[in-house]
Amino acid sequence: MTVSRALRGEKHVGVELREKIVRTAEKLGYRPDPDIAKLMTHMRRTRRAAAPRTLAFIWAERDAEEIARSAWSQQLVLGAHRQAQKLGFQLEEFHLAARGMTGRRLSSILEARGIPGFILSPLISRSRGHVSMAWEKFSSVVIGLGYARPQLHRVHHHHFLGMMTALRMLKKQGRRRIGFYCGSTINERMFRAWSASFLAHHPLAKPDGLLALRKSPSRADFLTWIRSAKPDVVIDGGHVVKDWLEALPKAKKPLHVTLAWRSDHPEVAGIDQQADVLGAAAVDLLVTQYQQNERGIPAAPKIVMTEGVWRDFKHL
Repeated sequence: MTVSRALRGEKHVGVELREKIVRTAEKLGYRPDPDIAKLMTHMRRTRRAAAPRTLAFIWAERDAEEIARSAWSQQLVLGAHRQAQKLGFQLEEFHLAARGMTGRRLSSILEARGIPGFILSPLISRSRGHVSMAWEKFSSVVIGLGYARPQLHRVHHHHFLGMMTALRMLKKQGRRRIGFYCGSTINERMFRAWSASFLAHHPLAKPDGLLALRKSPSRADFLTWIRSAKPDVVIDGGHVVKDWLEALPKAKKPLHVTLAWRSDHPEVAGIDQQADVLGAAAVDLLVTQYQQNERGIPAAPKIVMTEGVWRDFKHL
């Protein structure tokens, strides 16, 4: 048992003894058998109390009311709950935006509750930032990219592929003057994947004027851009332009396609990011860390990407 604990990196074994065991194992050429490791993980889990181990899902910015109104957020956390349950865990939600809550206070709550790891939701309103959790005490996964610190294991939608798929589907339908109108913050947060893919895969060699990234998108600016660029299709990163398009005469109204398709707006075609798949992938990555006793800021952070699917006009 001591050897097993030492090779798993558990803290119950003294540092000197653990290093001696690891050196001996390396000298003997020992390699763990993944099938046996899986079996032992299962056996250790079944010996625990009947209540499943709890993991946390932390909403970084949105409060409960905003989450309830967001179909994407609901789909995301539902996928995470289902996958956690499938793997023998339960997921509890926490809100950093709650009154009086801070990263340090929440860390203390999680530690007192015996919660070993958490998933942190995307930083929606900013491309840069820092969340002050006690990272060294937990396994953790962040959903989304951005320049947030520290650098942790991440799961995010494959935005570059999403834009590429949308352009290819529209090209098949004979569309050429395809425009992209989006807030610059969200594009920056994904390392400009949308704009890069737009320029790389656009059906026109030089889509001059058709790429519109705005720090502060507005109805007036959007309508001015429409009159200037004259796109026959407008792609957006959400549903910001949907209501603005209603102001245009039907004859001059371009087709609307979104990179964040929503089931509550089936009249708009686009890329379904499959937020439930994203939530499930975050749980998978977190549970792997937990089972391997990995805590703190990783030396080599992993980035796991999930694909979306095209929801064509036949779904309208």
